[in-house]
Amino acid sequence: MIQNTFKPARCQRRSPHRQKDSMQQPHHVIVAGAGPVGLTAALIIARAGLRVTLLEKRDRLNEASKASTFHAPTLAVLDHLGVLSAMLEQGQDVTHIQYRSTEQGILGEIALAELKNDTDYPYRLHLEQSRITPLLLAQLREHPHADVRFGTAFLDAASDAGGVTVRVQGPEGVQTLRADYLLGTDGARSQVRESMGLPFDPTPYPGCVLRVLADESLERILPGLRPISYLVNGDASASFLRMPDCWRIILRVPPDVDEARAQSRAWILERLQQLVPGLKELPNIVGQDVYSASKFVAGTYRAGRIYLAGDAAHLSNTRGGMNMNCGLHDAYFMATALVEGLRKDDQAVVDAAADRRHQVAADSLLPRTDAMVTGQATWLDNVKGLLGDPVQRLAFLRRTAMLDMAPELARRIDPVSATA
Repeated sequence: MIQNTFKPARCQRRSPHRQKDSMQQPHHVIVAGAGPVGLTAALIIARAGLRVTLLEKRDRLNEASKASTFHAPTLAVLDHLGVLSAMLEQGQDVTHIQYRSTEQGILGEIALAELKNDTDYPYRLHLEQSRITPLLLAQLREHPHADVRFGTAFLDAASDAGGVTVRVQGPEGVQTLRADYLLGTDGARSQVRESMGLPFDPTPYPGCVLRVLADESLERILPGLRPISYLVNGDASASFLRMPDCWRIILRVPPDVDEARAQSRAWILERLQQLVPGLKELPNIVGQDVYSASKFVAGTYRAGRIYLAGDAAHLSNTRGGMNMNCGLHDAYFMATALVEGLRKDDQAVVDAAADRRHQVAADSLLPRTDAMVTGQATWLDNVKGLLGDPVQRLAFLRRTAMLDMAPELARRIDPVSATA
């Protein structure tokens, strides 16, 4: 597996100047979980001049390879936070989607530039999320009201009319913190969600997903690949995603194939031969892993003054990276609502934002990602329809870019209105 070589610095003690500035700010939000969702939310709150404490149980940022596709509304948020230019330098921009079948070869391509009248970001970006979190963390540490605490685990919380009391376990033992609000962004196994008394009952998708990392030798086997390419032959399919330093090959593993077999070179070759008849040997494989996916939406995103966002609130399959992108949209809308609610002393603003985000996940995110899994039988007809009908194609591009889920983020975010 290709490893990110960036080694984030361990959390440093706050300077007396920073502690003094923080104590002078009466409003306080605690964010539990320093993944991309938590860092985004904390940075938005800090940029608004409010005090924020970011808790992370690990002693450094998570460097695991995870989601890597960023859509237009997410790019608007990251541009607003000042990290998009660095991401573009490091990442792989995606301007076309290519479709292939084994029998007919390249069926056609769709240019994301067709979205140019719908968004200021008519493209996708491929970059490991572990390359983005250090950028967000560096920005966050520039703010005097931001307190980043690595090696500090969330234990539990109690909400009352005046705020929330949070217990944490850190290097100095168990401590109690007090804040106006708590935002749980601590992942699928969320301790914050558990402290709210909400059940976690995900529904697993059948089978699993094999992610194979290959070098440029893949392009000799399949010349002319675009940074996003799909290849289908009956029930067999593969997705090819160009990353800055490798290709990701995504293979769906049937339920009757166990994980050990799926990761064998023999099975990978057999699966690719279904798609590329006559293939004699594999491309040079530089890494691989297998993972399963589940779907879940919490019954509510709020309990008193405690809120959820990201994987703590919803899970879906990995198609199109939509779950992570939806989580980053959660972060933007929840953080801006927390800022507004504190400034207006109106919790109803925050509650309404949480309810809207819940509706997006339940009514749009899960149905859409489910349809992407179950639509294999009609895939070829659907692709031919898209390629031949500009109106249908544009509607498809808007959906896959998630512009209908976050229409407010289609354009560059006005820095004045965003912090007003």
